[in-house]
Amino acid sequence: MPSSDTKTTQGHSPQSLASFGCQNCREQHLKCDRVTPTCGRCLYLKRECRPTGLKIRATKKTYTKTQKWIKTPRRLLFIDETKEVAKYAQSQDGATYATEEDIGSPSNSDVDVDDSERELAHPRAAASPSKSPLSFGPASPTDRFILHEDASQKHGPQDTASNALENRASRQDSEQQNVGLCLLTPRIYLDEPVWPLSNPAEAVLFRHFVQKLAIWLDLCDPFQSFEILVPQRSGTCPILLNAIFALSARHMSHISSFDPLASNRYHEECLRYLIPMLDHAETISDENLFAATIILRVLEEMEVKNMGMDNHGYLLGIHAFVHGSDRRLVTGSLSAASFWVGLRQEIYSAVMNHRPVRINMVHSLVDRSLCEADDYSWANRAVVHCADVLNFCFGDESGPATPRWEELDTWNKQWLALLPASCAPIFQANSDEDAFPEIWYHRSCHVIGAQHHLLAELFLIRFDPKVPRIGGYRRTAEKVMTERIQRLVRKVCGIGLGNQWTPPSMFTACMAIAAFGDHFPERRDQEAMIDILKKTEKDHARPTEAVQEQMMGCWGWMAEDY
Repeated sequence: MPSSDTKTTQGHSPQSLASFGCQNCREQHLKCDRVTPTCGRCLYLKRECRPTGLKIRATKKTYTKTQKWIKTPRRLLFIDETKEVAKYAQSQDGATYATEEDIGSPSNSDVDVDDSERELAHPRAAASPSKSPLSFGPASPTDRFILHEDASQKHGPQDTASNALENRASRQDSEQQNVGLCLLTPRIYLDEPVWPLSNPAEAVLFRHFVQKLAIWLDLCDPFQSFEILVPQRSGTCPILLNAIFALSARHMSHISSFDPLASNRYHEECLRYLIPMLDHAETISDENLFAATIILRVLEEMEVKNMGMDNHGYLLGIHAFVHGSDRRLVTGSLSAASFWVGLRQEIYSAVMNHRPVRINMVHSLVDRSLCEADDYSWANRAVVHCADVLNFCFGDESGPATPRWEELDTWNKQWLALLPASCAPIFQANSDEDAFPEIWYHRSCHVIGAQHHLLAELFLIRFDPKVPRIGGYRRTAEKVMTERIQRLVRKVCGIGLGNQWTPPSMFTACMAIAAFGDHFPERRDQEAMIDILKKTEKDHARPTEAVQEQMMGCWGWMAEDY
């Protein structure tokens, strides 16, 4: 349950704000909410909030009657005439997108994958019609995309009006302060969408993302942003479109005979434009680039098998977007949808690498309350709770462990007790012949909410500070703990197998196996877990070979069993 301090932080009044952010936030280059006496970040991390000691110098507000004032025109134009900007502007005069020859499409309108592979050449640099003029569009491209088209139906008139005012102010700030930025950063938006695509192979990749991969990301999003909004915007955002192509090509190369090198070419196009932009605060707040980074992180997770390790490069990019776009994390926006996907990706990495969750969770989207809400909110609360538990288990939270553990354990129990009836499974059955129960849900948010709640409970059991580490009661306590862990892991795996229509259910089952599979001494259970790991890799290109080898070695399997 959130403490009263947290509520105070979220609902502070203007009088409680300091003039400057605290020293801790300034040293880490993080945005501070300036709440006194303790800011939100320091309160969340339970550390001392240190003021900067800076003061605003008082300015003279009275002038003599003889004071002379310079007359200025009503509208001023500030021009950056530094050599770098001038040189860049001159080099761009009359420039056009460099595109390769369009590939002729076959006369047959029904294109299959094999035919499309032969049509696949190098991806186009801007995925635009040839000789399309360069145009950056608005000074701040994100301003035209801050909310979904139907967000006004979800929120009331006041919300829509306030967002409109905020967007207008943001545009004015951008026009006045970021003229130089627009000249220096690559052009990332097209004037006209690229539809219809002329390359049949790219059309196959695009359709594969919409029909097969977007469901991985839209689990707890009522707007289905990655299925509906992201494909729509990708028509004028080449980085987003190339990210879609790269992920689809990699996934199809794993599950079919699709060209394994195609993904690399699209990925390189993304990097060519994306990397220079990450140095600019304005592009860090662009929600379309945020969504592209989320998609590329899925690609990065798939690449672990080929690379031999997880570089976590795009996870760091996700951290930067969350830190840099606090103001734009508005419910119903693409930024909000991207944040929730990024948090689940961060949890996956944290479980697999036994580390805390490092993404910023001190902003308005994060809800730790237990009041009435829709099913999507209940699922997201379980995801946040799982992140909190991982931070307790693997982080360096100061203070006694037992009170914090009890607080998390109480929240875990209350979440389950107050969960709406609509989130209950539609079918559940146990069989002595099967290693796992059969549990069906009818919505992906129910699946993810239940699995993350169980995953959090598993870590709370394993890191219970009250379990004796030595003495006569240790063996009995560990036996009880193992039995509880086995029961919960069976549930997580049963939910995964019973809801394979939403592939992330299998990903979460693999997380539970990787973390707690060592608690299963029976060969039947071990084989059933290996089957889940193998099926997940075969059907969804999710690399699980390392976990398989780790579990087999832990169970003492012989080399010929691998």
